Amino acid sequence: MADLSMPACAGNTTIPAAEPSDLDVAISVAQQLLYSDQLLSVREALRLLLRALGAEPVNEEEAAQRFVARHFPKVTAFLANERGEDQ
Repeated sequence: MADLSMPACAGNTTIPAAEPSDLDVAISVAQQLLYSDQLLSVREALRLLLRALGAEPVNEEEAAQRFVARHFPKVTAFLANERGEDQ
């Protein structure tokens, strides 16, 4: 006879929180640093915001690396592993 009891995980109705997008992180950092008197921190916040919007000035090689990382994450992870960068 089939076991019709509820599985152990059936009572867990919480939905895991999704990771924030780059834009969400950039906005959060910019909001936190809005009133900062640290010029470098503000500059970094602006860089993050521009990067999240895809408007950060980059050279051709970096643009290609970002394209591959965005569209082929498994390839990027494999290459990082081969270079020993994943540690």
